[in-house]
Amino acid sequence: MYFKEYYPDQFFSRYIDSYFTVDTSLVYEDITDIVVPDGTFGLLFIDSQNSIRRNTSTEGPPITLSRTSLFGQKTKPVNYYYSPGKTTSFGIKINPEGLPLFLDYSYKELKNLFVELDGLADKDLMELEEQVFEQPYVQGKIKVVETFLLKRISKLNSEPDYLLFSALVEHIKAKKGEIRSHMLAADFNINYKKMERLFKFYMGIAPKTYIRIIRFNATIHLHGQLTDLNLTQLGNEVGFFDQSHFIREFKSFSSLTPKDFFGKKLSTSEEALMNIIAQRWN
Repeated sequence: MYFKEYYPDQFFSRYIDSYFTVDTSLVYEDITDIVVPDGTFGLLFIDSQNSIRRNTSTEGPPITLSRTSLFGQKTKPVNYYYSPGKTTSFGIKINPEGLPLFLDYSYKELKNLFVELDGLADKDLMELEEQVFEQPYVQGKIKVVETFLLKRISKLNSEPDYLLFSALVEHIKAKKGEIRSHMLAADFNINYKKMERLFKFYMGIAPKTYIRIIRFNATIHLHGQLTDLNLTQLGNEVGFFDQSHFIREFKSFSSLTPKDFFGKKLSTSEEALMNIIAQRWN
């Protein structure tokens, strides 16, 4: 299996959604995967530049990914292309609360984009990259990452704005995205403009957009849990009382209708990514 996921323990799960590896020596034919928005950032370490490419449906030819890249929030689906080769990669799906542990500035410029680590000129991240590549096995790489995070957590948890942002994100997840942004602000007794500023700073997207992404992901989760529901009932279950709205939302985040999305034959990595989404509410 060329794609394999790993999960952090409970302490780190607030910051890290999951880890994964891709080994193209186990890919025997060209594969195209759709990766949908899931509310996480990404950090991908690749030991060569031969076998993994990426683009969105609106971009030109796929871009071959380089040694290490940081990926911003996605609000539209992205295509990944894996070719037979000898590339081994190690990836981190980073929760919104976790990204400030890796970077200490605003993320508004990263929406639907990725940047090579060299372009960030961040000394600490460059050192992390070197340590990750020095470890031959995935558990060693995970330990390096979590040691890196431990050195930064106490400082971040003393920042009031970060703690408020983190609480807002966790509330949205607990509600599975079934909450309106103005009600979210009311629940926390804060001005909507302040909430919007926090999300733009820490995530690069508006709170309403993040809520939509989480509700879309919760729909994927519930489809696997409530198998007796038809798609209209599934949409109603997560607050879509207008079927045309439900379809538009799905097409926005996946390029497919709910019927086509759930009827799609999944590749190994697509199935693993759906499992990662499902794990969030298990």
